[in-house]
Amino acid sequence: MGTNGPIRRTVTVANPLGLHMRPATQFAQAARGYRSTVAVWNAGTRADGKSALDLIMLVALPGAELVLEVDGEDAADAVGPLYDMLADPGGD
Repeated sequence: MGTNGPIRRTVTVANPLGLHMRPATQFAQAARGYRSTVAVWNAGTRADGKSALDLIMLVALPGAELVLEVDGEDAADAVGPLYDMLADPGGD
């Protein structure tokens, strides 16, 4: 894991349909491209960011405040693009 601990960012779900199957799958695929561990938190519930099913189980509705947590050697490179994916209002 990263020597300085995880990087955390709070992000609001902007997609009008929430974090549903398509954006969750896209996020998980992107997260799997990094060596770091990726977690997403919603109101105290943790999801493995590399698992679309885990992300769906968060039931992150539009406007939900999520915490993105990335920990590992490439965390600094991963946190920005992953944050942007969660904050993106587009997608289906």
